[in-house]
Amino acid sequence: MPEFKGAWPPEPHDQAADAYDTFTAWWSGDVETLQEIYSDSSRMPAPRPSQLAGGWRGRLARFWYGRPVLQDTKRLHIPAAADIATTSADLLFGQPPTWLFNQGDAKDLQAAQDRLSDLLDGADTVATLLEAAEVQAALGGVYIRLHWDKEATEKVMFSAVAPDAAIPEWRYGKLIAVTFWSVVAKDKRGTWRHLEHHSIGRIEHALYLGDDGSIGREVPLDLLDATKWAADQPVVETGVDGLTACYIPNVRPARRWRNTPGLSALGRSDFEGVEPLFDALDEVWSSWMRDIDLAKARLFVAQELLEDQGPGKGSTFDPEQAIFTPVPSDGMALNDDSGARLVQAQQFAIRVEEHSKTCDKLLKQILRAAGYSAGDFDDSETAGAITATEVSARKDKSNTTRSRKILYWQSEFPKLASVALRLDGLIFQRPDLGITADPEMVFPVRVDQDPVQLATALSALKTARLISTETAVRERNPNWSKDEVDDEVARILKENTLEVADPDGGEFEPAHEEPDTGFTDEVEPDSEVEEAA
Repeated sequence: MPEFKGAWPPEPHDQAADAYDTFTAWWSGDVETLQEIYSDSSRMPAPRPSQLAGGWRGRLARFWYGRPVLQDTKRLHIPAAADIATTSADLLFGQPPTWLFNQGDAKDLQAAQDRLSDLLDGADTVATLLEAAEVQAALGGVYIRLHWDKEATEKVMFSAVAPDAAIPEWRYGKLIAVTFWSVVAKDKRGTWRHLEHHSIGRIEHALYLGDDGSIGREVPLDLLDATKWAADQPVVETGVDGLTACYIPNVRPARRWRNTPGLSALGRSDFEGVEPLFDALDEVWSSWMRDIDLAKARLFVAQELLEDQGPGKGSTFDPEQAIFTPVPSDGMALNDDSGARLVQAQQFAIRVEEHSKTCDKLLKQILRAAGYSAGDFDDSETAGAITATEVSARKDKSNTTRSRKILYWQSEFPKLASVALRLDGLIFQRPDLGITADPEMVFPVRVDQDPVQLATALSALKTARLISTETAVRERNPNWSKDEVDDEVARILKENTLEVADPDGGEFEPAHEEPDTGFTDEVEPDSEVEEAA
């Protein structure tokens, strides 16, 4: 366990903590937190001299959420950031990956495959991967940690940990150790933090008592009920030569901390650099809603038409009243603009078209900057502004982003899966399978082509005899296994088999129906050649 002293989080992770707070505020859509963050002058970057007009208020006003609230103004939030994070998780793990062992003898290989399926194919693990992928997109990366409890579980479990709750240790960009921390209690004595340090073959627990801004001092684990479970065994030797945690970056390089030691290995969030567009989108949406509020019909009524309700009770106007008496004669010029009006209606127009187009443009810029296609968000207005062919083509943007993120998962997570497999065998006393190779993490192919278009293309190829039935089935179902493809091909051939009667009265013989192409294999003999023969 490293020795932690002083401010918490320690340098340079305090810089990352501020960025994580901002990303979390956009992700959660907490308007009050956003206003607090962008109203804090210490968080704002140094402005140019031309931006200093108006003092510190002018600097904060560069963000709409940083402007001082001088009146009761509705600030509404569009959860574009949350939609991006959720869509990223769905693109990665909407269809769970498959796991394959390609090394080892047949007996051990099948046993290892079955146990790996028990660990990774369950609904609990798939849900954890979806959670991890959403955190990964929002905060720039995610940790996956192994844990177990013989009294509560029957296998080694996986859990996702956000990067703002971890202090990593890197070597050549690879994670060699990490300390997870969490605030387990706050009372009059201070802030209690539980630290869990993962290194190769070892897990250590510690409890610290400090305050909100400092780690404080280490205290015994049994001082707090929340950590008594770790007091009997604060150091756990795993018996496995491997780290019981891994880090999956979102996308590298991390532009913000590219030259900062200790932070350069972190990935960058999908929100990085998009915050001004999020802010502008919320401003336009709030303006639209304000137009709706201002467009409510209002009546300005002359004093003569108000009925006094008595001392201290004010005056009221009854719009259903037919006759008002007395009314001054000089106030009856209802149709003359130069005269006084007894009742004046006011109703502003709602700028629907202007706001709608502005929101649409901003949303497109947000999705493009984050690396996603508009067609993946099922937004009729966003997708309808371009042709159907363009929508299909622009899905390549999401596919490219998905492929980049898959590489980071395939690079780091299979190693953790191998450690989990060996650790599960030791803890729960399962037979040693002797498998040392990492499993292969295979992501399903994402099919974007329209089913009608795909069927038309395959039908044309089949009619022209340029594609086999097996290839057509594979094109239609790219994620099927070989056995599934073979079974489907057999069913198709069986359904397309015709029973032809034997002219000699024998039993019916099956025959395959061939498509009519308009050509024949029979060639008319040449008359001169035949006569010469």
